[in-house]
Amino acid sequence: MSRMVNNLQYPEVLLEIPYNLSFPIRGLHYDVNNGCLMKVDAYNQIQKGTVYRGRKKLSVEEVTALYGGFSLPDDKGKRMPQLIDLFSLPWAGILTTVVQYFDDQNIPFDPVALYNDVAECVNLVHLTGEMYERITKDLETFVHKNVGLEDFLTRLRDNGKELFVVTNSPYTFMNAGMTYMLGDNWRKFFKYIIVSAKKPGFFQGNAPFRLYHEHTDHISYNKVSWFEPNRVYVGGNIEEFSRKAEFKNPGVLYFGDHIYSDLADPMLKLGWHTAAIVPELAREIRIQNVDEYRWTIMWMDALTKLIEKHQHYGRDNSEAAFVILEWLEERRLMREKAKCMFNAQFGSIFRTFHSMSFFSRRLSRLSDIYTSRLPNLLKYDVEHTFYPRRNALPHEAVLTLPEYALELTEIEHTVQ
Repeated sequence: MSRMVNNLQYPEVLLEIPYNLSFPIRGLHYDVNNGCLMKVDAYNQIQKGTVYRGRKKLSVEEVTALYGGFSLPDDKGKRMPQLIDLFSLPWAGILTTVVQYFDDQNIPFDPVALYNDVAECVNLVHLTGEMYERITKDLETFVHKNVGLEDFLTRLRDNGKELFVVTNSPYTFMNAGMTYMLGDNWRKFFKYIIVSAKKPGFFQGNAPFRLYHEHTDHISYNKVSWFEPNRVYVGGNIEEFSRKAEFKNPGVLYFGDHIYSDLADPMLKLGWHTAAIVPELAREIRIQNVDEYRWTIMWMDALTKLIEKHQHYGRDNSEAAFVILEWLEERRLMREKAKCMFNAQFGSIFRTFHSMSFFSRRLSRLSDIYTSRLPNLLKYDVEHTFYPRRNALPHEAVLTLPEYALELTEIEHTVQ
């Protein structure tokens, strides 16, 4: 926000407005032309109650006036940026703060110009190196030590797995962070290290690799004809990397935290397996395991079945009609309650009231597995295979054995 004020002459009072960390979530769509933030499901339906202009929730009538309803045409949805990575949260915070202030003060503004100004200021934080400098000076505040990460990397290395890392960050920044988390000898875990990769261009272009000399902090002018293990390379492209490293593409599992910039091209172009790191998953699972949440979902499902089964009784019976209306209202309250347990404005990043979110659909399409943090995989053998669950289609019955039956089967098999 300081760049908005200092560089682009936005009102100084904006610096005094506290940033609400709990307001946005990842995966939201932003309507640049109207300055609206919204949550969309896997089928391009806008979730009711999740369209905000600034911090003001728009009514059903206001949403209908803007979009003609809650079904978002595919061409219009594609023109809306999706705030999908971790950097999108500050974007959402700045955009909603400025829009709300301008609306409150009746200051006319162009939402498109505002969006472009925010984009310019956020990009400058990266391009000028300001972000790297501030984080490096205070690693304890900005970098959380990933407990179990060293054990996980050690186990992979000791079991003959070849590890590599590809980052957009410069070597000095990466070295500071990795040293903080893994110690001075962090490079022993990785056979190949690629910095300043410029993803997603790394996956789409043909930039050459350059050898980086960390002791002198300069880049070699010579052509890279082959990869030397444990050396650091700058730039490059994925196809040359895969070829020179002699990867067997189906045997590669690539981890990333950005669905589009990290995971799309490795999966779609090279056939790599992909794994998404979704930090929010840990909190979502904790909430799902709370008794109040589980009871809310079960009661909401029970109400839905009751309403669906008895909805016609209200035609000729006023008392039955009243009961059904009460059920509908209680179901509405249960849905809202379940949503607010994750986020009061937008709910879970993974789902809407009854469908997966747009974010979740893209996550499922472009990642084979996802987890909140790498060391979670310590619980599995290095040769473990994850099998996809068979989800019932709308016309299929849900046929599953209870968990205790599966446990008994395992016990009997062990005894025999």
